[in-house]
Amino acid sequence: MIISEPLKYAPFEWLDHVQREGLVFARPILEELGISPVQQNRADSEESAAFLASDRDEPAVADPLGFLQAVLGWPIARIAGAPGGPPLPDLATLALPELDTVLSADMALIDPRSDNRTLLLVRTETPGTEPDARGVLDGWEASPQQRFERLLRESGVEVGVLFCDTQLRLVYAPRGETAGWIGWPLHDLSSVAGRSMLGGLKSALGTDRLFTAPANMRLHAVLKASRDAQAIVSITLAEQVLGALHELLRGFLADDDARELVEALADEDPEQLYEGLLTVLLRLVFVLFAEDRELLPSMTADAARILYDENYSARGLYDQLLEDKALNPDTMDERVGGWGRLLALFGMIHSGHRSGFIRSRGGRLFDPDVFLFLQGRNTKEDKARVLRISDNCILNVLEGLLSLKGERLSYKALDVEQIGSVYETVMGFRVERASGPMLAIKAGKNNKTPVYVDLNALLNTSPADRKKYLKEECQRANLTKRQEDALKAATSVEDLAAALDPIVDERASPHKRPAPQGTPILQPTDERRESGSHYTPRSLTQPIVAEALEPVLLHLGETPTPDQILDIKVCDPAMGSGAFLVETCRALATQLTLAWERNPALRPTLPQDEDEDLHARRLVAQRCLYGVDRNPMAVDLARLSLWLATLARDHEFTFLDHALKSGDSLVGLTEGEIGALTWDAKIAKPLLVGHIKERVTKWREGRQAIRTAPDDVSLALQEVRLREAEKQLTTIRNVGDALVSTFFAAAKATARKKELEAFQVAFTERRADAWEVAAHMASELRTGDHPIAPFHWQIEFPEVFGRDNPGFDLIVGNPPFAGKNTVAKGNRAGYGQWLQWRHDKTHGNADLVAHFFRRAEGLLRKGGGFGLIASNTIAQGDTRESGLRQMIAHGTVLYRAVRRLKWPGEAAVVVSVVHGAKRPEQVPPLRIDGRPVERVSAFLVNGDNDASPMPRVSDLLCMTDPVHASPKGSMHDHLERNPGRTA
Repeated sequence: MIISEPLKYAPFEWLDHVQREGLVFARPILEELGISPVQQNRADSEESAAFLASDRDEPAVADPLGFLQAVLGWPIARIAGAPGGPPLPDLATLALPELDTVLSADMALIDPRSDNRTLLLVRTETPGTEPDARGVLDGWEASPQQRFERLLRESGVEVGVLFCDTQLRLVYAPRGETAGWIGWPLHDLSSVAGRSMLGGLKSALGTDRLFTAPANMRLHAVLKASRDAQAIVSITLAEQVLGALHELLRGFLADDDARELVEALADEDPEQLYEGLLTVLLRLVFVLFAEDRELLPSMTADAARILYDENYSARGLYDQLLEDKALNPDTMDERVGGWGRLLALFGMIHSGHRSGFIRSRGGRLFDPDVFLFLQGRNTKEDKARVLRISDNCILNVLEGLLSLKGERLSYKALDVEQIGSVYETVMGFRVERASGPMLAIKAGKNNKTPVYVDLNALLNTSPADRKKYLKEECQRANLTKRQEDALKAATSVEDLAAALDPIVDERASPHKRPAPQGTPILQPTDERRESGSHYTPRSLTQPIVAEALEPVLLHLGETPTPDQILDIKVCDPAMGSGAFLVETCRALATQLTLAWERNPALRPTLPQDEDEDLHARRLVAQRCLYGVDRNPMAVDLARLSLWLATLARDHEFTFLDHALKSGDSLVGLTEGEIGALTWDAKIAKPLLVGHIKERVTKWREGRQAIRTAPDDVSLALQEVRLREAEKQLTTIRNVGDALVSTFFAAAKATARKKELEAFQVAFTERRADAWEVAAHMASELRTGDHPIAPFHWQIEFPEVFGRDNPGFDLIVGNPPFAGKNTVAKGNRAGYGQWLQWRHDKTHGNADLVAHFFRRAEGLLRKGGGFGLIASNTIAQGDTRESGLRQMIAHGTVLYRAVRRLKWPGEAAVVVSVVHGAKRPEQVPPLRIDGRPVERVSAFLVNGDNDASPMPRVSDLLCMTDPVHASPKGSMHDHLERNPGRTA
């Protein structure tokens, strides 16, 4: 976490005055470890002044080595490359022959007590070299900062010090993660005002931090702990963002005109209302992200920035409202203006300004015609008006997004995945009218979700059953004896409110006041209550994606071309907020830049507002990445995550609508099945094969124009192209969905087949209303209780499945964990039978994750790879029999497995990670838990046995080496995890 506001305690004041990019030190970690600078005095200032130029037009430090020795106390005997020091290690130099470039450090700090480990590298740029400017050095046109980051990553040292004219930068570039740096303004260190910064510099890079402090307080450990602490930041921020969503709804209800619109939507289109409120938060996160990266406004002149900060900036608005509250604390609910300012900003981001002050981003996110009620409109023809949403509401919303336990949060310090994960927690809610006086309690998964309780309904429940009512209706996990007794004794709504007082969630019920009957409220869905959301950090996604790419890159050889990289097709079939797609975007962009290095003639001309890596990410996002999720809002969030990962100052949003789609990954038909009007090959009527083939061909051609569009093609044109191309699919989707609906129309196989045959008659008899019948049946499937939105992979992504060796090259992700009972409760009747029908030899008791593994197998091309997170039931019992065992029988080779991995952060979750390849010609080295093995079995142990033998007592032997265990040992392990079951 990076703090950009003055802190309460002077020891950490230095953090407010240095320049920061990304995450280096997290203040909570510094506080927890007690790492605070020694207060500096005049002698310290004079000591540093001896090495600093007095003329600010000159480079600040002429003798970096002397500065490091005298000011930071580095002993010469440990400074490799210095006169009198040891020689520079080989890792201090990295040759890039393809770019005619050699990256190098001038010095390295060595720790002789740790096998001469290189603690950090030091580089000094020549005078006049701007560290963030591209093309200022010979060879590779990356900036000096980017070059140094690459050297640190590839050397494995990860930490370095960069001297330039005005700054000393501490750079942290861990492999697989976003780099960060802190820059100290060198000229200021000798001043009285700069003493806190001087103390911070010594605290960060002095000999105590590097050599003599306890192991957990040394530099590398503190840097790593700061990154790990981001999981805690995510959890806290997620709780606040959910509170901001409730606050925004209350803000609309407090204004008469807004309330009228909201109540009408709550009755007629509650989903529109919920999505509109959530979209406001997504808009704000984009704005805060862009502001922190100085991408808003688009003009960079000082006058433009001042104009933006004073009149449009979301951060500036927050500061202004804080000041207003300090001056007028009792009138904030009557004051307005903040909402209008936000609407003006949102509109300008969508449409741009003719002066170029802010460039148009286009896209659905900021489109004022998508959620009309935000502008006080019922129809598109209505004139927009600014509703009187109070400044107090806007302040509270911004507080939830910008302040973390009283400290200002900088979005520079958050990974894109982290932002996505935070906003994923506000999904899975619906707007409904309060059925009586309703009070929100802390319930759901781990009691972290606000769930409204109807106090009248609870009062009418017998006292002995009230605890049971809360558990079944609200998923409230536990009550104390005192709370339980108070519930039983309550004889009025007021008594119940008092009994529930200790567990009221004030994010949804501020001041612990019940919402009156009829009030629109945000109630979590059953699925949201029962499932938790965990921040998926890069420390988890990066190695999974990297190892999943191994068989794909192995197939391409050592020197793939740029076109080969851009032809890789990667999918996450349960993408959520897009964490795995963002990481894949980075990984493939790295491969693409390497391919450009090998083929400089194929390297494109870079736009002025993009560097090589950013341009590569934009191309990869548009051409290589695909994702599907049941939740339409997850699609919006994943799209936002990739927009943030590919954000350029002057470009519109990267067009992704053709590749990120909503639907049920596990429910759908093939192109052939739709053409044959069936989900059962024995009852096929191939009447539409030619029609569908023609439509899909045109659809594929339209998509190709979208995917290969030049960088300067407008987003609006791409949207028009997609709408025109989509016209080819409407009737085909309806037929596919209608066919699926016949399966869910009955409980028995015979009855289902009769439903199927009855639908086929409409086409075999060439009825005039056949297409309308299909549309009606499809609509019924997609609506009502537990709606199903089938996803027909082959027709949705024809460029993936229409090529030679069809399918995705890679599938990655974290599919939902759900057992048989949860699946049955959260889906339409017959869902479990559908899964068994589509995936042969599967058990009804198998966890949902087995079906996602089987789905991945079906979507991969021959030689394609996958890397998926699973509950550790994936190697157990019916789930193993239905998933991994069948996949291996079909030719899948498992080449990597981690059997028990504790989820990073506070979440008490243990998962498995499995990598495999579908009928590969060659596979990467096989490993289980990092150790080489000869074969990875369906039990995720080394061995040839994938089935479940019936054990004899004499076979139940202890496992002395779980990775190299015999089948007997693995069965023993299996029985320990599944007592009483024999598969």
